[in-house]
Amino acid sequence: MSNRDTTILQKLKNNAFYIALGVGLLAVLAVVAVYTLERDNTQVAENEVDLNKASDYSPLTTEDKELVEETNAKTVKRTESTQRSKLKEDLTTEAKTEKVTTEETTHQEETADVDGDDGQIPVTANTGELNFNSEAALSWPVNGEVILPYSMETTVYFKTLDQYQCNPGMLIAAGSGTTVKNAYLGQVTKVTSDNLHGNTVTLYLGNDYSIVYGQLDTIYVKEGDFVKEGQSIGTIGTPTDSFKEEGSHLFFQLLQGDQTIDPVMFIE
Repeated sequence: MSNRDTTILQKLKNNAFYIALGVGLLAVLAVVAVYTLERDNTQVAENEVDLNKASDYSPLTTEDKELVEETNAKTVKRTESTQRSKLKEDLTTEAKTEKVTTEETTHQEETADVDGDDGQIPVTANTGELNFNSEAALSWPVNGEVILPYSMETTVYFKTLDQYQCNPGMLIAAGSGTTVKNAYLGQVTKVTSDNLHGNTVTLYLGNDYSIVYGQLDTIYVKEGDFVKEGQSIGTIGTPTDSFKEEGSHLFFQLLQGDQTIDPVMFIE
């Protein structure tokens, strides 16, 4: 071996530690490089898989679109059906409310019927100034034949009493239960009963004139009531014992103060 070779070996020997250290570092770097390369390859592979997965989501087919449209149509149809049902329910409720309101209004109007038909009780509010006079006209309280006329200057024959005597009013034939209509606007001043003319109602007409209705059964008015012309006073009842033979009728009398007047002079 030459001196040169001996020198090289001696240097290698003297630097063996550093040489080993360098080789170790190279080995470590090689391992790190290999690890990094493998990790990058793995990430790339994972990205490719994600891309492949993403590529699986292709656009909707015609069948899918039709299914979506059909589902949307059903949803819209259900919504419209629900809205129609709600509207129908609201309309039904409104109609019922309106019906109840209409029935209540009709009942109130019938109760306050100013014509007094079917036994309705007349309105009791003050209807204005009472102004009956010699030029006024009375309406017929019932439709029927005059079976005993007014007669204070001569006598007339009373069948039941079987005698002639004056008659301070007129007797108008009317069946039992017939409605008696008021002949002129007035205010009820008396509701009485006696053995001669039974249940009677007296109305003040104004200017000292009054009307008396007798031989009544049911009475629809009370003292203080203002009763319009044509409103119900009451109904005809069974005649009293003094008028059995005359039959059921209305006793109708017109007064000026305490003096009787022939009602026919004022009846149209």
